[in-house]
Amino acid sequence: MAGMASETAKRDPARTRAALLEAATRDFAANGFAGARTERIAATAKCNIRLLYHHFESKEGLYRAAIEAAYADLRAREAELEYDLADPLGCIDRLLRFNFAYFEANPDLDGLLRVENAFQGRFIRQSRQVLGEGQGLRARIEAVLAAGVEQGTIRPGVDPLQLYVTIAGLSRFHLANAWSLAIGLDQDLTSPAWRAERLEHCSAMLRAWLAP
Repeated sequence: MAGMASETAKRDPARTRAALLEAATRDFAANGFAGARTERIAATAKCNIRLLYHHFESKEGLYRAAIEAAYADLRAREAELEYDLADPLGCIDRLLRFNFAYFEANPDLDGLLRVENAFQGRFIRQSRQVLGEGQGLRARIEAVLAAGVEQGTIRPGVDPLQLYVTIAGLSRFHLANAWSLAIGLDQDLTSPAWRAERLEHCSAMLRAWLAP
């Protein structure tokens, strides 16, 4: 059976690469860079470990590809959001709600971000792909803010980067710290009802902060 899986992988390199990236994303997110094992990743992807090195050359190359793919998926889905500049506050609210849903549905991304921050951003700093994708997001937020200022629905002087970092923080903090906060505050932060309430609280807070 292992031989058959290896032959299938050779015949379908795109599928092999995708399977390796999926397995690597989970392993790096769960175990960190040092704790991830290429042998385990290859076994999870059901392919020969030689194919892992054929596609990615090294453990570092595999990790870089995994975090680039994670960023690419986030940015691609953000880019699919339709913004109606006639309702700038609605646009910001849509971005907030997207981020809340995305980070909850993709916990491995938060794990990868923890790993990369432990490296002080070493790998993404070397990635032109990641840097380029962020510029597009910034331009869209700037356009929304400018429309809001022109219409009088958003106060002048809001920094687009500060706004996005605020949205990212609001979207991730309660997920990354759910268990420790739950114990300290005697509140189940994994409850769907509590998370829905949290989203509405953050939405109202953000609207109030942006308003003239």
